[in-house]
Amino acid sequence: MLHDSTGEIAKCQLLADDADQRAATSGDETSRKDYELLARSWRRLAPSYQFASHLEGFLDTDKKLLRRIRATGPKRP
Repeated sequence: MLHDSTGEIAKCQLLADDADQRAATSGDETSRKDYELLARSWRRLAPSYQFASHLEGFLDTDKKLLRRIRATGPKRP
């Protein structure tokens, strides 16, 4: 079953935005840097969900094709 990653990607963006906001309002340099790092991490995670979804779709298509070939035999020219 294909997984829709749209929700996870949106959640990563929201969490990154929240971390950016916390960085902007942080009272000390260490916390600001930590929140900035957290925001970058959330933004790097989002494409991973998208890649996993595309990979799952590719593998699902590949499995269907393999089943069809096994059921009908390879096509001959």
